[in-house]
Amino acid sequence: MINKNIKICSMQRSNKVSITTEDGTSTLYIEELKEVYHSRKGALTESQFVYINEGLKYWSKESSNAICKILELGYGTGLIAFLTYLNSLEIKKQIDYTSLEAYPISIIQLKELNYDQFFKEKNSIQNFEEFSKLKWELKHQIAPNFSITKKEIFFEKFKSSDLYDIIFYDAFGAHAQPEIWAPELMKKCFDILNPGGVWVSYCAKGSVRRSLKTAGFDIQRLPGPPGKREMLRGIKI
Repeated sequence: MINKNIKICSMQRSNKVSITTEDGTSTLYIEELKEVYHSRKGALTESQFVYINEGLKYWSKESSNAICKILELGYGTGLIAFLTYLNSLEIKKQIDYTSLEAYPISIIQLKELNYDQFFKEKNSIQNFEEFSKLKWELKHQIAPNFSITKKEIFFEKFKSSDLYDIIFYDAFGAHAQPEIWAPELMKKCFDILNPGGVWVSYCAKGSVRRSLKTAGFDIQRLPGPPGKREMLRGIKI
């Protein structure tokens, strides 16, 4: 899935092939890992279902806070970040979005995904191509209620004095990227969330669920997006 925080230098040069998923949107396939950035059942469908509906919109309903600080692991194609931006125009909350990515995808590859064709009717200030070109390591206030900072860094090395309200955890599967699902990183997630904060992922693996519970999360097993029976949401009580 969307995170290349892989401790193998060659992954930075991995051959990524664009493929079309079942909802018509494209994603990238890494041949060396035999992994896709999004579900083959639908890149847009999965991102909207897991991270927007069960993450952002869930938090928005449960919290009266006017500001929502989101941490994403990792940026990948930028689809989840862009969907969050579009939804910020609707939920009427200030969103401060930070996304981590160890190996950013080139602008050329992102342009080839042609995501803008799916958002032609959205009343947004920026289209996806413009959004993708935002410079790394800088905070961009691209709308009155949405700012984004993209950081080129491993989650293991990321340090922040801020606490977050939502964590979008979208790493590759544990079989391809086991280190990013380690118990100590689930504890790190817990520690950097505000009380009432939400951790959300497509993942429903038993070992991850147990690590989240050990870290202190209240775990919710939810129906998954098309093609997946379950997904996970953790709440910091």
